[in-house]
Amino acid sequence: MMPISATPYCESTFRPFAKNTKRWCRFAMPLAVLFALMLAVPAQAQSFQMLYEFPLRKTGNTPSGLLGVNGNFYGTTALGGMSNEGTVFELTSQGKLISLYSFSHNTTDGRNPTLGPLIRDKAGNLYGTTQNGGDLHCVAFLVPGCGTVFKISAGGKETIVHSFSGGPTDGATPLAGLVADSAGNLYGTTYVGGIGCNGQGCGTVYKITPSGTETVLYSFTGGADGSNPHYVDLVIDPAGNLYGTAGGGGDLTCGGHGAGCGVVFKVDPTGKETVLHAFTGGTDGGGPSSGLVRDSNGNLYGTATFGGNCRSCGLVFKLDPTGNETVLHNFTEQEIQPALQASSLLLDAAGNLYGTTLYGGSLSDGTVFEVSSQGVYTMLHSFDINDGLYPVVGLIRDNAGNLYGATSQGGDFSCSMGCGVIFKITP
Repeated sequence: MMPISATPYCESTFRPFAKNTKRWCRFAMPLAVLFALMLAVPAQAQSFQMLYEFPLRKTGNTPSGLLGVNGNFYGTTALGGMSNEGTVFELTSQGKLISLYSFSHNTTDGRNPTLGPLIRDKAGNLYGTTQNGGDLHCVAFLVPGCGTVFKISAGGKETIVHSFSGGPTDGATPLAGLVADSAGNLYGTTYVGGIGCNGQGCGTVYKITPSGTETVLYSFTGGADGSNPHYVDLVIDPAGNLYGTAGGGGDLTCGGHGAGCGVVFKVDPTGKETVLHAFTGGTDGGGPSSGLVRDSNGNLYGTATFGGNCRSCGLVFKLDPTGNETVLHNFTEQEIQPALQASSLLLDAAGNLYGTTLYGGSLSDGTVFEVSSQGVYTMLHSFDINDGLYPVVGLIRDNAGNLYGATSQGGDFSCSMGCGVIFKITP
């Protein structure tokens, strides 16, 4: 899957999704108009509130997933800031945006933070990833710099924890965020790098110790083991096993193109990989592009970008610890729009799942949805041009059951299609 050149938004934010990039570009208005003419799906009545509209390109635009701490939100923007290379921000409980860091063009810095939410240690340091920048001797998708893992101190000082150097010994182009264990080790995935896939690498699972030493735990080969994990924030269990999805590999007969329909995988602390499920692209789905959520019984939940009742609509699935899959919901064309992904899921204590879709809804501008523990689908909100456009990332939830998230565009239109918003949905 190779990148295509379009607007700067397409080039720096969603480069690896060549088949979807044209749908993402902010100038693709004819397609947006076409979608808007489709049959409307009535959204369920919910209390929706825009908490913040990013006002200017220099403030940051295209916000990522959120981290909530004591009523404040932390996140990144893929673009905007001093050099239009992205920012790290705090949104206080009073609605004030504080820019903690603005990425630049210098050789040690990262560029274009990824969609994964930040994580935070006990000292208040924030950790995240950028898909570009870092080691400029490494080139991925014709762009210098193969990405970084960064740390932002409570005072706003940035430290590069690791600069990816690319295959065959390292990963490149992380598209997802991080997860940490109790010892402070960081884990994540890279979209390319490692071995296989005609020299660019099929992606990796990596570990970084608190001292900054990086190890590639597993390098995908593009065969039955999977390839190219996308926006896959890993899940870690108490034993230190890591779980995620890869968009390619697995069943290489799937679809007749030889690239595979993707897998759900497990990597143990020694780096051994186990494929828990290989998608076939039929009723079980295919092409997972987001991460998983795990319940206390070891069941995994996720989304697939295609397959199901509509060939290109995708679905919500559950995988038990033995690898048996149950389809909880098949998306319809009106709910999601064909060939466009749903986010990673959020799981509440009652077993209900929550997520977002990039398009779909009454105006095809994206939705927030719930799938109950019994598999009942409810559209919680349908976005329009006035309250946000195209949510890319998943949600977080507070103790009262309120949902929070971000849209990649919409809101204040000082940016071409809006700079993005942070929203709240009250049940």
